[in-house]
Amino acid sequence: MIKKLNSIKSLSCMLLPSLMVIWHSEASANNNELSGLVPDDYFDFVFMSEPQIAPDDDTILFVKRTVNGDASGRNSQIYKVNKSGMVSEFTQGTGDRAPRWSSDGNKVAFIRAVDGQSQVFMMPTNGGEAKQITALTQSLSSFEWLPSGDKLLLTLSVNAEEEKSNATADSASQSIAAQRAKPDIVVVKHAKYMGNGSGYLSDKRRHLFLFDIKTSELTQLTSGENWNANSPVVSSDGKYVYFHANRTGLEYEGDSNSDIFRLEIATKTITALTHHEHAQYSVSLSKHDDLMAYVHQEDTYEQADLIVTGKNAKVKNLTQNFDRNASHAIWAPDNQKLYFTTNDHGAKRLFSVSVITGEVTKLIDENRSIKNLAVSNNGEYLVFTVESSTELPELYRYHIKSEVLTQLTKFNEVLLSKKDMSPAQSLWFTNEKGMEVQGFIHKPLNFDKNKSYPLVLNIKGGPGGMWGHQWFHENQMYAAQGYAVAYVNYRGSSGYGTAHSKAVRKDYGGADYRDNMQFLDEVLAQNKWINKESLYITGGSHGGFLTNWITTKTGRFKAAVTQRSVSSWISEAGTQEYTPTQMTKEFGGNLWTNFDAYWDRSPLKYADKVSTPTLIIHSDADMITPIGQGQEWFYALKANDVPVEMVIFKGETHSLSRTGTPTNLVERLTRIMDWFSRYH
Repeated sequence: MIKKLNSIKSLSCMLLPSLMVIWHSEASANNNELSGLVPDDYFDFVFMSEPQIAPDDDTILFVKRTVNGDASGRNSQIYKVNKSGMVSEFTQGTGDRAPRWSSDGNKVAFIRAVDGQSQVFMMPTNGGEAKQITALTQSLSSFEWLPSGDKLLLTLSVNAEEEKSNATADSASQSIAAQRAKPDIVVVKHAKYMGNGSGYLSDKRRHLFLFDIKTSELTQLTSGENWNANSPVVSSDGKYVYFHANRTGLEYEGDSNSDIFRLEIATKTITALTHHEHAQYSVSLSKHDDLMAYVHQEDTYEQADLIVTGKNAKVKNLTQNFDRNASHAIWAPDNQKLYFTTNDHGAKRLFSVSVITGEVTKLIDENRSIKNLAVSNNGEYLVFTVESSTELPELYRYHIKSEVLTQLTKFNEVLLSKKDMSPAQSLWFTNEKGMEVQGFIHKPLNFDKNKSYPLVLNIKGGPGGMWGHQWFHENQMYAAQGYAVAYVNYRGSSGYGTAHSKAVRKDYGGADYRDNMQFLDEVLAQNKWINKESLYITGGSHGGFLTNWITTKTGRFKAAVTQRSVSSWISEAGTQEYTPTQMTKEFGGNLWTNFDAYWDRSPLKYADKVSTPTLIIHSDADMITPIGQGQEWFYALKANDVPVEMVIFKGETHSLSRTGTPTNLVERLTRIMDWFSRYH
């Protein structure tokens, strides 16, 4: 049973206590004096993450991220919100992140980049100079305090154990060899040997270490050359660490297993707490370690459920009837419920679930997305970021009993006060299978119902994930240029239940294609002001594949921009980071047992049918859809006399459009809009 609370009772802003800020429905200002977003506005966006509440609940730390001065990267700095709501700097660095309070609340440790290497720093809660306490040569992924306050648990990437060679060489031979250039090679042994943003993977693995703050002694707690320790959580007594890992030995062969383990720090003894061939992960401990929650997933594309168990408690699935993926849950201090967020109809919504009854309650029923969840130690309030299709993320406090939502930061207020926005408007339709599918449309700015406007069909990637009530600057920039923008959470998307998300498996170019085209027809039928002769199409990743695929099926679009796309599943299968096991799940076989499934769903097979002028955007360090996919599509369109250009972003990965170098990210946006304008 899912219970839904009433809408928010009130909203206030603590920075301006006398001003009541209304929790309004999304609506465009349509103010001719305001301008729309342009690509360069990205340089002024401010983002927030990692809220951490002090043990006494009076102060909140969080990480503020901005574009650096020359747009070559991003700065991160730790800020704080005090009890009265005042926001101020806490650290002065430009690469500070991951703040963590000591258990007594007197100190804060955090990660700061030093010469490109992540190190742990510490400073008093009441301010002062930050002191570097580690001098690591290993790559630091994360850290946690031990409750005693004198030690840290570190997650470090270290070389796999190597057998010692008995071979010897005389000193003369060694001297000659030392003068020679070293070979520059990558030795590949496993099916998974590269990763987006990582390039070719090394033999380093993430393992747990104990760091003594006073002596700087570093003690390795876990080891192994074929597995990684993930997301460690320290028990309240400091005796145990809980983590998840794939210890089958097949992690780098594409195996999807993950189980929960408990490490006893004193003895380094590891005990498996779950035994399942698929995934258990994301451990969360109740206040006194009496209960443990974790996520359980029966198979790769099945629902992710919250499981609770404990010393004297049976294993209980709290969300088996919820039909949404529940993950990253945090305990209420009274141990009676868990809080979590999940994708739901285009928004990331806040829920709680009762540990006793399994009743799921939607806490905020608004079309916005809530992320970065934290709960106060007294259980009175939650802290998180809120964003929507017209609002950049800001930090909020939610008082649980009164249901009052208080805005804590206003970093993006000045920028947005000068900008007009086009809100995401929902449109549902019934597809050929009788399934209800949701899409969204943004009207162009300064909309006039008596005028005719062009439309951009923007296809999301995935096919998992969703778009809608979230901040996505790209759609606002199209609207500012006079385009309507439409996008649909087609079959395969999350936030609509397990059946919806599984419906495109082994059917790429089928269910996803039909949902996009039917949605487009619905939009045109319901909005006569759209010029049917002035349609444009773009998409990235799976959306790039669909952009290619759709232009092989129809010439109704005046221009296309395909981004980090797939043109051939044949070449894609053997050159990207996903393993044969993973690709077999997607296509129902490998290239030798089900070749036709790969080739028949490859846009390259039908490239001679394309007539749409196409801009190809690709990154040369993309390991998910490698550069060859863009090159093959460029070659095919050139060979068939289709107007085509390709823009290659050097050094960028598959993540260019979200976390790429800011100047390149903005250049990408500019080139997309320039291409569309060329074919008006």
